[in-house]
Amino acid sequence: MLGCAVLQMALQMQTGSPGYFLLLPGVFLSGLVFDHGSGIFAAIIAVAIGAYVGYASNNGMDYLATNALFAITAAGTAAVAEFQRSELGRVVLADKTKALLLQEMAHRTKNNLAILGGMIRLEARHGGSEVAAALEATARRLQVMAEAYDHLSPKRDSNSVNMRFFLNNVVEKVFQSLAPPGPIAFQVVCEDIDLASSHALAIGMITNELVTNSLKYAFPADRPGHIAVSFASGSGIELSVSDNGVGLPEGAEPGGLGSRIVQLLAQQLEGETSYERLDPGLNVRVRANPR
Repeated sequence: MLGCAVLQMALQMQTGSPGYFLLLPGVFLSGLVFDHGSGIFAAIIAVAIGAYVGYASNNGMDYLATNALFAITAAGTAAVAEFQRSELGRVVLADKTKALLLQEMAHRTKNNLAILGGMIRLEARHGGSEVAAALEATARRLQVMAEAYDHLSPKRDSNSVNMRFFLNNVVEKVFQSLAPPGPIAFQVVCEDIDLASSHALAIGMITNELVTNSLKYAFPADRPGHIAVSFASGSGIELSVSDNGVGLPEGAEPGGLGSRIVQLLAQQLEGETSYERLDPGLNVRVRANPR
């Protein structure tokens, strides 16, 4: 209000006109920025300034009519500013409440998936070797789903996942779960990418299946090795999982349950899967353009 008052006085000195309109932005900003009632208080100050400055250049009925009209205008401006500030406050509060509810829902879902995975692992202890292996694989897939909820990013919304941290955690959990006997190292190379949670979950599941297959079949007899996972985004997304293990026998094609899951998830992302034999090892690449 002080700044607007200085501008009004400067205008009056230059033109001789009181320039009441210069006080209205101060009234509006005061009501919008500060606490409840500040707009009305600013309007009172504006009317007082206008009456004081206008008195020197005018008097009589014109003076009273001009100041009365300005008082009504200032009061209306203050009311609009107070309403805008109140509505903005409601919008901000609703947005915060929504974010908290989504985070709570994600947390509860993650916990429920973790409990379900633990129950499946308990059941695996009481079955035969084949049943136990199948249940353990199912538990790992549930763990990947839980990890996706744990990496929901609140920066822009609660439906995006930071892939760099997510894929690192997925690969670490697979190594912890399978505990390979040989000295096998892994490397995850991923840009700092935020991906929609549904797409991130599919990429995480594909990574889980491919790394699991490498650990189970690529390094027999405690053979040492290395598994590399890379993920990049450009015109589409590309996931690559490679190892320096024994690779696929000549003429053989992947056809196990894990490979079929990878194919289905790649189709869900509207992508394709390719297998490249290395010397030594195998590279699996998934390219997709999810909508």
